[in-house]
Amino acid sequence: MRIAAAAAVIALVALLAVTTAPAAYAQSSALNRCVAADGTAVFTDRPCDAMDARPAPTAPANPDTLPDRIATVRECARRPEALVEAIEQAFAAADGNRLAELYDWRGRSTASANAVMPRLEALASSRVIEVSASHSAEGSDDAELAAEAAAAPPDRLRITHAPDGLGNGETTEFRLVRAAGCWLIAD
Repeated sequence: MRIAAAAAVIALVALLAVTTAPAAYAQSSALNRCVAADGTAVFTDRPCDAMDARPAPTAPANPDTLPDRIATVRECARRPEALVEAIEQAFAAADGNRLAELYDWRGRSTASANAVMPRLEALASSRVIEVSASHSAEGSDDAELAAEAAAAPPDRLRITHAPDGLGNGETTEFRLVRAAGCWLIAD
């Protein structure tokens, strides 16, 4: 009889463990979005107060209370002409970040990106004189090659700009690449 009672207790404990384990697992795998005292986002499986943070607001933001400059999603340049126009707009706004949106970052390491970004920011802050897309063989002495280039999509983008805002300017050239249906600039 003692064996039967012990077996019943073991069965009851096993049943209790099986029925409460999923709830315990679900509770421990919940992800809490919190805001630290300095305003940084904290994601944790522990309660926010255990991280010296408060729960992040879950209600959608009121557009009237958003800061003036927020991230926006722009359409990509589906044609070379649209890319030229977007680059001209980035120059008009003197916005290196907008110019960076038009750059092909695929395959770039962090170190490489850290070298490119200051160059794009400096470029965007200069006075633009002309932005043009062309084919690298355009104007070739070889008439057949020049004719092929005229029929082919452009593969180069030239930006003539004045870094100091004065003078005739300098020319910076980028390759044009197509990725996921979008035209982008690249080194």
